[in-house]
Amino acid sequence: RLDCRPLCRSLHSFAFAMPGFLPRSIAAAAAAAAALLGCVVVPTKASECSLPLSSCMTTRCCKLDGWKCYAQNSGVARCKRSCTKSASWSCEELGPVRFGSGSDPSASPSPSGSFHAPPGSPVAQHGHIQVVGPRLIDAHGVPVRLRGMSLFWSQWGGKYWNSRVIKWLVKDWKISLLRCPMGVEAGGYLQKPRAEQRRITRVVDVAIRLGIYVIIDWHDHNATAHSKKATEFFDHMSKTYGKYPNVFFEVYNEPIQQLWATEIRPYCQSVVETVRKHTDNLLICGTRKWSQEVDEASLQPVKGKNVAYTLHFYAQSHKEELRVKARTAMANGVAIFVTEWGTCRADGNGTVDVLETKKWMEFLEEYNISDANWAISDKSEACSALQPKASVRGHWPVSHRKKHSRSTNSRLFAHHGGHH
Repeated sequence: RLDCRPLCRSLHSFAFAMPGFLPRSIAAAAAAAAALLGCVVVPTKASECSLPLSSCMTTRCCKLDGWKCYAQNSGVARCKRSCTKSASWSCEELGPVRFGSGSDPSASPSPSGSFHAPPGSPVAQHGHIQVVGPRLIDAHGVPVRLRGMSLFWSQWGGKYWNSRVIKWLVKDWKISLLRCPMGVEAGGYLQKPRAEQRRITRVVDVAIRLGIYVIIDWHDHNATAHSKKATEFFDHMSKTYGKYPNVFFEVYNEPIQQLWATEIRPYCQSVVETVRKHTDNLLICGTRKWSQEVDEASLQPVKGKNVAYTLHFYAQSHKEELRVKARTAMANGVAIFVTEWGTCRADGNGTVDVLETKKWMEFLEEYNISDANWAISDKSEACSALQPKASVRGHWPVSHRKKHSRSTNSRLFAHHGGHH
């Protein structure tokens, strides 16, 4: 018996996948021929995809069957029939991150099917996270605390921004949260927007496949001076990833001396309004003085739903006085999210303060505050989780991890019901 499936797929492409690209008479004839052959021709959402040879960086899919979205080394992606690797083309195949029921989370994404987080994963368990008063609540109305790790600045720690490391953190460290601090200045997004955007897209895709939550972090101390670039970036990211409950948006890492009322808050409000055009996923706003003045922000909060406020601490530098600020903010009705914390001094060095770290861990547990530890890096400083030259593929033996990271690892295991 003649296998008509290849012909059916071609007829389907001509009949449905390229509206406006071919004369209507050809499309109609293709549909009629498909019917004669007994093809089951069902229109798809191909109208949302890109035309042949056009950019597919945002859509990550192509209208015509047989055409695929291939990436260039520079961060550009185009719909092509085929791709040959060269100095300018990496030929990495891009695609929407979606899953059908029971799919393998490590497999390549498919352009069809609806989103289902892998069974048993944090996202499958909790779903869409929302802010209710000073707490984070999951899709079932239950308070939730997410725990995980932060990667290092993308432009300097990019060697660990890969799927093998993230899979290992999920499997061995039992993280439910990954923070992706995309560097903005000093050789980051402002100088290399396509490369940085590609890097963050790659790790966010992996996090979605694995069913963990992921923070897209505009890692900048001067975001108010880069508001146009930031707004454009978050417009693109929220349009691309807003459909996935996994993805949170941290819109300003650490303001320094900028004023909350006249600089930081208006900036955050502008980005919130941009993101809300596409999604109601969680947004996290930085606060004054390296994201410590959460009490001040709580008196004039940003308008809108599902907004939390960043608190950063380093145990050797920040003690009870900062916890007082956090309690005040929560008493005023705002949610706190510790997107970055360390066991050492605020500059990343010093010594590990075991006693103060213990107090902070008890505080976070008492108030059910989500957190990400700084950082997956082998930089020679106290707060790095890894020893110099630790593998860029994960699978780190004890000897390749700093002592404090082994303690953090044990806490993550305990929080998620595991053990070492």
